[in-house]
Amino acid sequence: MVGREGAKSPLHKLAYVFEPTSFATLALYEAASALCELLWVVDASRPDVSELSRLLGRLGTIVDVAGLALDDAAALIASHEPQGILGLADDALRWTADLAERLGLAFHTPACAHRLTDKHAQRQALEEGGLVVPRSWVVALSVDDAEIDALEAQVRFPAVLKPRRGEASRDTLPVASLDELRAHLDTLRAESAPTREFVLEEFIPDASGSPGGQGFAGYVSVESFVSGGEACHLAVTGRMPPAFPFRETGFFIPSALDAELQVEVLRTATAAAAALGVAIGCLHTEVKLTDDGPVVIEVNGRIGGGVPEMLAAVTDVRFLNVAMRLALGESIACEGLRPCDRLAFLFYVHAPQELRVVTALEGIDELRDVPGVDEVILRRGPGQAIDWREGNHGHVLSVFGTTEDHDGLRRVNDQLAATLRIVGTS
Repeated sequence: MVGREGAKSPLHKLAYVFEPTSFATLALYEAASALCELLWVVDASRPDVSELSRLLGRLGTIVDVAGLALDDAAALIASHEPQGILGLADDALRWTADLAERLGLAFHTPACAHRLTDKHAQRQALEEGGLVVPRSWVVALSVDDAEIDALEAQVRFPAVLKPRRGEASRDTLPVASLDELRAHLDTLRAESAPTREFVLEEFIPDASGSPGGQGFAGYVSVESFVSGGEACHLAVTGRMPPAFPFRETGFFIPSALDAELQVEVLRTATAAAAALGVAIGCLHTEVKLTDDGPVVIEVNGRIGGGVPEMLAAVTDVRFLNVAMRLALGESIACEGLRPCDRLAFLFYVHAPQELRVVTALEGIDELRDVPGVDEVILRRGPGQAIDWREGNHGHVLSVFGTTEDHDGLRRVNDQLAATLRIVGTS
């Protein structure tokens, strides 16, 4: 397991900024069970939080900050005398950083949290840190025609339009031309505030060949933690080819990178953490493989979705526990990439882009019998609405399991495609 120096007493308290769409409540409780008492920092006015209040109350102490200003929330949390604070959702990083600063607890600094959650600020910091980045521009929905016309002389298409703040590829769209940019902005204006900002960035070119492995995507992610300012990488996660436009369809540990390319990818992730000024915490760094070398797509200041489960299935790492130990002030020794005795995978199964309502799922029972499949979790059943614009969060079901190697993974993927059919209406 990841080395420990002076494990914390179970009497210590960790303020956990709760976001129900992040990691599972019971998984968090299990990670904390031999380490600390959880103080669930929640906004109980949210229906998706209030419906979990009974469970949260059984698994720790609820600290309800609904309607409180930042200083008042910090004072309420301080009254419970926590020794650490942790947030693992992108939307909560800045607020958690501000709380940590007021409470004198270890977390991303507010400036670092800003760079981790603002795609434009992040690109600037990476470039200033000497990393190769695509050219990018901030585009507000209030942009006028003259400002869009001015982009014609600057932008090389294809490009990508993505929210300046956002996650899971939601509202992330390919842009082939200036006219297509105008069309996307018109659609977004109809459903978003005019002050909402996006980043238009030139598309990072794909590498020739299959550097991510035959049949796999041309990008990976690096799963890391930072202790005492030193980045330690635990795994490189491979990816299945995304569904249009950028919806992730599958992840697996370990990746299929060759040793030389893996070293380059890890070096890039280390440089990115330093450029962003990360001194403590967990990172999920997405890296595109190009003919000119690895290029950072995005650095997330938290653990990647599905990563703790995959790591636990094939290594001795318990990543949520690591995050909590860091938050409680523990110095964790770096042991590097962890050896894997098998390959763990997580598939996100999306409906065809044109569907808007699921009417039936054919083959789901047979899918559970596919060798290597350990768990199938239905996210949207018959009668429920779906929308490809939700990005990764719009998947219909997830499939988790392990197999012996990358060839075994390809067989599982082929069986999944042959077994399952999502039926719906447009």
